[in-house]
Amino acid sequence: MSIISSKTILIGNFDGLHLGHQKLIKFAQNLCKESGTQLTLVTFRPHPRKILSNKGTNLLLPYEEKLNYLKDLGIDLVDEINFNLDISKLSPEHFIEEFLIKRHNPKNIVVGKNFKFGFKASGNVDTLRKFVSPEVEIFPIDIEEISGERISSTIIKDFLSKGDVEKTKDFLGRYYSISGVVVHGEQRGREIGFPTANLNTKFEFLPMNGVYVTYINLGNNKLEGITNIGFRPTFGKKDLLIESHIFDFNQSIYNQEITIEFINRIRSEKKFDSVEKLIENINKDVEHGRRVFKSKND
Repeated sequence: MSIISSKTILIGNFDGLHLGHQKLIKFAQNLCKESGTQLTLVTFRPHPRKILSNKGTNLLLPYEEKLNYLKDLGIDLVDEINFNLDISKLSPEHFIEEFLIKRHNPKNIVVGKNFKFGFKASGNVDTLRKFVSPEVEIFPIDIEEISGERISSTIIKDFLSKGDVEKTKDFLGRYYSISGVVVHGEQRGREIGFPTANLNTKFEFLPMNGVYVTYINLGNNKLEGITNIGFRPTFGKKDLLIESHIFDFNQSIYNQEITIEFINRIRSEKKFDSVEKLIENINKDVEHGRRVFKSKND
């Protein structure tokens, strides 16, 4: 009889760390308390779709950001499987033996109910039960639904692609955010009375182009403003820009890191007939943003 370790493992990709993922993590943490085991989260780097999809995939969270969120959720031990084509070709039985039994020999395994693994995703929860010791308990957790829609990274990406950042918040349990460093731009915003912080980011998945009400987090300060994602068509530009106008703020923050949280979408990006018309509409955007924050603060 094999000796089972005092370890619980939780397996998945956890892109976005949405409410469904948070439910899995909370379950695993409670299980550890009840069973006297230590929790290790097993994940993949890069995301398997980065290797297996011809088109690739844009993730909701860069890997390092995912680790930061996991730490905030109380996950200290992460086993990172360096995913590649060779691993993708492993049979489910071989994957279990190499990456679960030999590396962890767990007492408990927690996965999402629809967890798939192994060559061509041919393994599932029943496969796990078949190839691990009977002493190992398998806990397949059902990811709940919101308004009849199953929580998933895919559905969140769909909301973001439509600019529906409010619904995204319902599924993430927080505002969708992106981080990066403030870089120099062409000073167009400053020239027309609306200085902006231009973001250089490693985040791959951006909300639909347009103007949004946003929080801009700088250090420990949560600042209010509006953010435009787009190409500045009024000025005939072709490069995608992420520009935030921070209300009542005039400090130089070049080369500093900021995090932008998307509260709601104001409008689509539009080419205006004149700079004067653009200024008029930005004033309306600012007024809209101030009303949103006033209602949140009342």
